[in-house]
This record gives sequence, C-alpha cells and structure tokens, in this order.
Amino acid sequence: MKPLMILLKREWLEWQRVIIGTILVITFLNLLMLLSVSRGSDYFHEKLDQEGHIVIDDFQFNDEEEVDLDIRMEGNDVEITIDGQDTPRSVEKMLTKVAVPIAFGLRFGMMGTFAFVLFLSMFYFSDAIYKERADNSTLFYRSLPLHDHMLLGSKIAAGLIGVIGLTLFLSLEYLVFIRIAIWIMGEPFSSLASLILSQISYLRLIWDWFGYLIFAAIHMAPMALFLMLVGTYVKGRPLLVGIGAPILLSISWAIIFQSAALLKTIGKFFWGFNQVIIDQWEIMEKGLDTDMVIYGNFWGYIFNVDTAISILVSALLYYGIWHTYRKNIPTG
Repeated sequence: MKPLMILLKREWLEWQRVIIGTILVITFLNLLMLLSVSRGSDYFHEKLDQEGHIVIDDFQFNDEEEVDLDIRMEGNDVEITIDGQDTPRSVEKMLTKVAVPIAFGLRFGMMGTFAFVLFLSMFYFSDAIYKERADNSTLFYRSLPLHDHMLLGSKIAAGLIGVIGLTLFLSLEYLVFIRIAIWIMGEPFSSLASLILSQISYLRLIWDWFGYLIFAAIHMAPMALFLMLVGTYVKGRPLLVGIGAPILLSISWAIIFQSAALLKTIGKFFWGFNQVIIDQWEIMEKGLDTDMVIYGNFWGYIFNVDTAISILVSALLYYGIWHTYRKNIPTG
C-alpha cells in the first residue's frame, strides 16, 4: 500500500500545476459571474424602487396555462400575486414545481464542470505513459523493485480519482457561488430563492452526483485506457492519434461500406453520459413522491450489462497496455 501511495503522490507532483490552474480559472470565472449578478441586482432594485413591483409576464411551467407574476415588497415581506384565467394558484405549489427544473439546472451546471474536467483528463491519460517514454524516465521507474502492474495501476487510479475529486470540488464551489449570488441579489430574490431551494436536499444532490461520477468513471475507463494504450507505442502526439484515428476510421468505414455503425457506436458512447440525466428528468416529470426534491438513483445504473461490458473492454485494453509497456518502445 505504501508504494502505491508514493506513486500516487508522484502523479500529484507531476500534475498539480494543471489541477491548481484549473481551480483558479474556474474560480475566476465564478467571480466574473458574481460581478454580472451584482450589476443585474442593481438594475432590478432600481426598477423595483421606481415602479414598486416587478411583473413577470406570461410565466409558464411545462404545458400549463400562462400566468402573470406580480412581485412586491411590503416592508421586509415578499408578496406574490398570480394572475391567470383559472382559479387562484397556490404560490407554494408553484414554487414546488419550479424547484424541480432548478434542481436539474444545478445538475446541468455541474455537468458543464464535469465536461471540462473530462476534456482535461484526455491530456493526462494520453501523456501518462508517453511522457515517461519521451524523457526515458520509464527506465528508471521500471528499475525500481515495483511490479509493472503497480506502476500502471497508480496512473489509472490517479486519473480516475483526479477526475472524480476535481469534479466534486468544483461542483461544491459552483453551489457555494450560487448561494453567494443569491445573497448578492438581495430581497425579494433571496426570499424567493430560499422558498425554492429549501425544497432541494443538497446532501442528496451531492450524493447522487457522486454516484453519477462513479458511473461515468466506469464507462469512461475504456476511453481512458485506450488513450493510455496509444501512448505506449506512438512516436508522437498521442492525443491527436488517440482521438483522430477512431474518427478517421469511422468516416472511412461509413464511406467504404456505406454504414454509419462505427459513428453511431462512438456517438452512443458519449451520449450515454447524458442519457441517464435525461432518464431522471423523465422520471421527475411524473411528479414528486416526497416533500423534498430528489434526483433519482444513479447507483442503479452501475450494476447492469453495460457496466460489465465496460469492465471487460477495460480489462482487454489494460492487457494491451501492460504487454506494450514492457517493450519500452522509444519515441521520436
């Protein structure tokens, strides 16, 4: 266990600048978001002071009737009036329904963070072995009293832990900045947001998000290991070869055999990460079963046939990595 921890620390020392740089960039973008929120808050408060209220015309949730919302401040209290053709609406019921798309809005915001981290991870996996071949440091590490499986396993583990850990950290930061943005907006927006967000369980949100990341890591493993496999034998530019070769092969296959089977397979692979989100949205459209907004059980997607196939393919790719890694094919 100690050698593995040392090897993981080595990966951290090699890639810490990328990780810290990513955090700084995302934090900077969040700060710019707060600046925009502050300017928007000044505009709305100026309008509220001038007109005494804010009207949202033709507000509609799903396919229901369009209504007009009139938001007023009565001292420190927020007064909401719903104007529609039918009987008066329940504000609490409306806010409950609004909480569902907002919860998924938070989820999609975190999906954007995950997509960015996933993009960065391709550089890591493609260079994990290639960089050591390029500077001949692989000869030093293989001279140590360590098995090849330990060396390769540390790189795979570091990559997957890095993707999950960095995504979780940036997701938490994203939620914190959302709360700060609501605080900056002030009343009446803070009170309205509190009514809606009080129906969202952040603990459940993060737990389900962690389950989704585990699911994504398992299904992402074949792509990660394929990039590592490419990095064990190419003479240069492993990421370009690893991404470009399957695309070129798919296009050639479609033209020669007049079949888009490979293109559909690649598209299905990447779309699978989003499909589980869409499935959960369809479940939530059927209504809430509890007083708190929940987000489905992503852990259920882990134990299925697709996961078994991903593990099998990953095992075959790992064997190819291990077999090629022992040859120490030089670069350049």
